[in-house]
Amino acid sequence: MKNETLSDLHLHQCSKLYGSPRHICSIQDAHPKCSGRNMTFLDALSQRSTKKGNLCVGLDPALPSQRSNNVISEKYAKCKDENDARLSFCLDIIEKTADYCSAFKPNNQYVLGWTAEHHRKLTSSAHMRDASIILDCKLGDIGDTIDSALYHIQSWGYDAITFNPFLGNLKETVGKAHKPVKELGILVLTLTSNKEAVRYQKTALLEGIPLFFAIAEDVKASSADGCVIGATDHVTSRDLKGVRNIVGPDKVFLIPGIGTQKGELDKLSSAGNNLLVNVSRDIIYSKNPELQAETYCNKLRKLLITV
Repeated sequence: MKNETLSDLHLHQCSKLYGSPRHICSIQDAHPKCSGRNMTFLDALSQRSTKKGNLCVGLDPALPSQRSNNVISEKYAKCKDENDARLSFCLDIIEKTADYCSAFKPNNQYVLGWTAEHHRKLTSSAHMRDASIILDCKLGDIGDTIDSALYHIQSWGYDAITFNPFLGNLKETVGKAHKPVKELGILVLTLTSNKEAVRYQKTALLEGIPLFFAIAEDVKASSADGCVIGATDHVTSRDLKGVRNIVGPDKVFLIPGIGTQKGELDKLSSAGNNLLVNVSRDIIYSKNPELQAETYCNKLRKLLITV
């Protein structure tokens, strides 16, 4: 495969993994050669959210050897290769929940050790079921290293990544991520769900304003695709509304912290309706992931219909 572009590589993988690229590239943003038209990450996500709702299912496949609860079941753990075990678990979750979510978000820390083939099988499965897929890698580094990461992540078929802005390079990264035929969306850590965010992102000031507001200004100035903002107790309705007022209605908010972290759904109405609400453990480790995903999907529809 000499002199292949990233889009050619994606097309090749479609054929290699599933026989017909048109089989998995079922919507317009999947591949320009399959659909005849390319779409941005935000356009594709908007179409999917309109059709299937605002739920994002987080994929955090923990092995039984890692901890005592919220782990993949023994039927997966029996695989000789732990990477295959985690992939099989994730593929089953996608199959069970895809009707009720518009996106999936694998956390990179839970899939360390995966090969390019593992990643491509995961992204292809999501696309085949008309869902976007976001690699939660919290990327942040200097220019040349960013180039390397973007090259591989794009070749694996992901639609977007999370980005850590604290090393800078946001505008440069967005420019590079948006250049390929199929762009990679950039979702910027703005006000995270962990308690330490209060010190580092809310009380810390940059040029006289809270750091998370300064990051929001950078998101808008750099043309990044959206913000990552938690829904846990230290994030208020006023915080959400403040960030929305800065970045505008076109940026998507990826919102973790709902479910096991006990984030509050009600306050999300202050953030507008361009939301992608992530639920991980409360769905993927439930007795019935399909029913749990449907329940969250319906809750979000009722909440956002009034916005």
